[in-house]
Amino acid sequence: MLKYRPDIDGLRAIAVASVVLFHLQESLLPGGFVGVDIFFVISGYLITKLIYSELSETGQFSFKRFYIRRVRRLFPALFSIFLLCLVLAYLLFSPSYLVEFAQSLITAFFSVSNIFFWSISDYFNSDSSVKPLLHTWSLSVEEQFYLLWPATLVGLFALNKKPLIPAFIVLVGVASLLLNLEAFSDDSIIMPWIATQNDPISNNVASTAFYWLPFRVFEFSIGAILVWLAQPKRQWLAECAFAAGLSMILLSIFALDSEINFPSTAALIPTIGAALMIFSGGGHRLSWLVSNRLMVRLGLISYSLYLIHWPLIVFYKYSIGRAFWFSEIVLLTVISLIVASLMYRFIEQPFRKPNIEKESIEKASTGKKATAASPNRRFLIGSACATLITIAISANAISSHGWLWRYPPDVVAQLSYQKGDYTEFFWADIKRLEAGFQNNDKPKVLIIGDSMAANLVNVLVAANASEQLDMATIMISHNCKTLFGFTDNQYLRIYRGAATKCQREHDRVLAKTALLENADTIVLASHLWNFNKAESIPGTVAHLKTLSDAKVMVLGLKVQRDNGIVFLSKHAFSPQVHTLRTLPHPKTVEINDVLKSQANDYIYFDLLDGFCNEQGCQRVTKDGYAIIFDESHLSENGAKLLAQNIHTTDWFKHLLERKQ
Repeated sequence: MLKYRPDIDGLRAIAVASVVLFHLQESLLPGGFVGVDIFFVISGYLITKLIYSELSETGQFSFKRFYIRRVRRLFPALFSIFLLCLVLAYLLFSPSYLVEFAQSLITAFFSVSNIFFWSISDYFNSDSSVKPLLHTWSLSVEEQFYLLWPATLVGLFALNKKPLIPAFIVLVGVASLLLNLEAFSDDSIIMPWIATQNDPISNNVASTAFYWLPFRVFEFSIGAILVWLAQPKRQWLAECAFAAGLSMILLSIFALDSEINFPSTAALIPTIGAALMIFSGGGHRLSWLVSNRLMVRLGLISYSLYLIHWPLIVFYKYSIGRAFWFSEIVLLTVISLIVASLMYRFIEQPFRKPNIEKESIEKASTGKKATAASPNRRFLIGSACATLITIAISANAISSHGWLWRYPPDVVAQLSYQKGDYTEFFWADIKRLEAGFQNNDKPKVLIIGDSMAANLVNVLVAANASEQLDMATIMISHNCKTLFGFTDNQYLRIYRGAATKCQREHDRVLAKTALLENADTIVLASHLWNFNKAESIPGTVAHLKTLSDAKVMVLGLKVQRDNGIVFLSKHAFSPQVHTLRTLPHPKTVEINDVLKSQANDYIYFDLLDGFCNEQGCQRVTKDGYAIIFDESHLSENGAKLLAQNIHTTDWFKHLLERKQ
């Protein structure tokens, strides 16, 4: 039995509070996501100490007892969250989101949700706001660690390699850290292989390192090695270690952000900080900072709080379709704390230990002796049945394409679409135009960009603009934007970990000198969602003008507050859905204002006038088709709608002009 340390519960409180506040409002604690890394250090320490203590005291280790304790500790609260999310997803989610949720639910049951979310997304992208089980990725990583670590330590112990266990822990920790460094290096061997096995867009370096256990092992190892380090006997040394550790954690919470390469070496700051706090012990004068009743109480409910806060955030934000007000942040925090306290009291605690006393009373009349085996057996059988039933329900949701029977027949076809269903249409024309100019004596328009450029191309093609224009395209990959002419330091400042990759991508674009020189007009169209990138457009235009005498036009944003298919699902029963309007995303207006204010050497234009007015933006055509299928990408019917009146717009007339 391990000695209880209230200071570790206090450390849990810091970890969970940072994660919750980060999820509620990233600007409050930009590095709050490191709370998960602190949890990994704590787990590495406690699990290793538990295993090694049992081996040292008894010479053996009970895997059965260990895993039953883990299941009793983790499963009941987790299953209650699964049920809550399943009900709310049924009531609120559109079919495509319900299908994805059901897939994530099944993978979470099998402790591989980290691999599922890695395969479909980036942790920090906007789609994370509709993944109520996204936070289970860290639980999957921990559970994978629980599967591998005990067997490894027991195996070394059985081979009489007890003195080598600390060295082994250091070795695997260093190997894991080196794996991070290799993955994020410019000449990585690992990442090109991963890209050939999977989708190179979603499975990038950052998401691979973030979600996969091998890249996280060093964090568990930092906690594990503490088992062999004697706590400082001198109080001043313990206090120095505690103060240094707490300072490192606070520094990481406030100074790091989601743009850095992570985990990699940046994760050493919070993880070593957490290790120093654990190493300091709990008997010094500073320990009250984490050992007081409030911090300990928060630490005790940290697991339930971690489980409940994210689904509440996701479903509430999905319902309101906008950013939180401050009052809502406070309300969600209070509700999360209340629900977490109730879960701890009525779910976690009752299930944590088998009820031997009740079993004894029930069997006293029969003369049978009660043991922990019977309650454990009933608990495991009940858990298995609950799991199978929930998986069956989830599988049905997937096979039925998101329970389409919930909606009227006239919108079912659209609501069954996945994003991939739009891919063939969306990218077909921009890829076709990469062949270059036709040299047919029409004004030459070169469109450079990402999916925003594809939007524009689809509108122009739908408007039969090729009858008046000779169009060519250059696609920009890796989210590198249409920004050129930076110094090495500027690339590092703007692109950070992706600096080298984007510099190479831009060099590739600018090497197409014939297209640049022959163009009458160059259009820049990319998703400029950061102010520092939008403010870099004048420098980009100035650099292009050294390579071409074409006039430059810059396309503004049209990002909406919520997903188009989701909007359609929410208003599926409204007969006048095409008359409903929503305001564009506030950042759309802000970024467009920046682009307009800088338009001295370029011509600014956007597509908002095609479907928006003072009251907001039309989301559905008169025929009932979503104009934008997600937040910013036009459907085929949306492109046709916007194409109807472009010939009379000023920006289209500029495209018809030849350079002087």
